[in-house]
Amino acid sequence: MTRRKRTILATAIIVVLAVATATNLWQNGLASPALWLTLAAAALVPLLLRREICQDFIAWREDFGVGFPLIDGDHKKLLSLINNLLATQQCETGTALERQALDELLDYTEYHFKREEDLMTRYGYPDFAEHKAQHDRMRAQVQAHLKRYEEKGRVALPQLANHLKLWLLQHIAGTDRRLAPFLARQAGLGAGSETQTES
Repeated sequence: MTRRKRTILATAIIVVLAVATATNLWQNGLASPALWLTLAAAALVPLLLRREICQDFIAWREDFGVGFPLIDGDHKKLLSLINNLLATQQCETGTALERQALDELLDYTEYHFKREEDLMTRYGYPDFAEHKAQHDRMRAQVQAHLKRYEEKGRVALPQLANHLKLWLLQHIAGTDRRLAPFLARQAGLGAGSETQTES
């Protein structure tokens, strides 16, 4: 549901509740339980709408970690940038901030892909070609979404952000979870290592 539709729905609900409250007050006075129930319902409307809006955002959870701190750090940053893009769309921040959030996300996605590909090359990852092919398919999908954004504007942002979010979570759970132990062994990191430097 778009922000505008949510606003219209919230306004309609609040108007209905206000009419019900006024009617209860006029007919039954302050002692009416229906009056207090209506007021309580009116107070819950903003909380329920906020909860719906926040469902689109995703917070980093430890089970998203793949066990290679450098990659986990990139994934945390990517989720944060996806959330930033969603926020610009939901809060109608304007084209300049939307474009800035989109560019930051796309730039960091490319940086992350390049970093993973460099690590796989450096350590001779046997499934490099398959992993890179996934990155390349995602690059092409992002370009298609970007073209749609250029043509249609902000209406394309939710689909782009959700596509990136779902792809990232699936990629973490599958391909990157297979890559991380290999990189940790090759880099001499023990399981659960908390530090790593890029050489």
